[in-house]
Amino acid sequence: MDDSRTEDRSKLLLGLINANWTTQAIHAACVLKLPDLLGSGTHTLAALAQATGCHAPSLNRLLRALVTLDLCIERDSAEFELSPLGELLRDDASQSLRAWALLVGGVHWTRWGELEQSVRTGTSHRLRHGGQDGFEHLQADPAAAALFHRAMIEMTRRVAADVVRTVDFSRSRLIVDVGGGSGELVATVLAAHPAARGVLFDLPHAIDAADTVFARSGVANRCERVAGSFFETVPAGGDTYLLKSVLHNWDDERCVELLRRCRHAMPAQARLIVIERIVPERLGTSANDRAVARSDLNMLVALSGRERTAAQFGALLDAAGLALRRITPTPGEFQVLEAGARDDIPTMDEETSAT
Repeated sequence: MDDSRTEDRSKLLLGLINANWTTQAIHAACVLKLPDLLGSGTHTLAALAQATGCHAPSLNRLLRALVTLDLCIERDSAEFELSPLGELLRDDASQSLRAWALLVGGVHWTRWGELEQSVRTGTSHRLRHGGQDGFEHLQADPAAAALFHRAMIEMTRRVAADVVRTVDFSRSRLIVDVGGGSGELVATVLAAHPAARGVLFDLPHAIDAADTVFARSGVANRCERVAGSFFETVPAGGDTYLLKSVLHNWDDERCVELLRRCRHAMPAQARLIVIERIVPERLGTSANDRAVARSDLNMLVALSGRERTAAQFGALLDAAGLALRRITPTPGEFQVLEAGARDDIPTMDEETSAT
């Protein structure tokens, strides 16, 4: 046996096993608001300890750990400043990931600690602990809802520009974003297409922050907020419907149910744009493959959803009376699936004219 190769593999494996410390170091830094404090320039350890109410020697250990992650820079003895990478953890950064770091190191951390139980039972952490899948529980917890939706804005912001570059919206006049949360995606699309109008449709707690997003994007006068559940109804009459990172939250039965609601709301020539990660038929070891696998396991521990292959998405759409027309990759991790009404099932327009 080649001892040097075994040692290299051992180091690689240890790095994977021990990766948990980076999540918690970043989470702690965000809870203590260190990136925001350091955003104004170089600070002494003493000043940071006073501002955060921390034990100075222990805070020094955390800061020096952040230095090894290239999130902070240690200038002189016990003086620190934020690195360019660390800037992305500031709350006011244009591409901030602070809320995502708080979510992953907080509520997600507890769920992942029971991954083995989810694998054994096939049920989510929430179901095993007396809760329900879905997001209705956030209505009663404004703080949790605010963090969750801020994190979703951060994640969607990374994808929205790719979607605008990938999908031709030039003929779209009414875009309905189903389950669109705070509206980051539809706002980005509308900002790039001034002739279009939009409807943001989601649960009440999800659309609460949309006005801020619309104002920032300059589309407040062209997008309407509508509250409701897509398992009950979907706003009718759009020519383009968006579903971004919605289907992966649910099991197959619920996916078909919500897709049927979309199908019923769509006029004859309308199209449905589904934006999701697609699982390759055979996973490899690329960064994209790991991202898909991570997200798939996250759906297992958090909800009753999953990431799916192209064939599985096609089957869901077919069961809902929709036909998958094309799949287009974006520059990032996501793919765009475009679907339209199947010819053998009446659309909303055809059902109305027949009555």
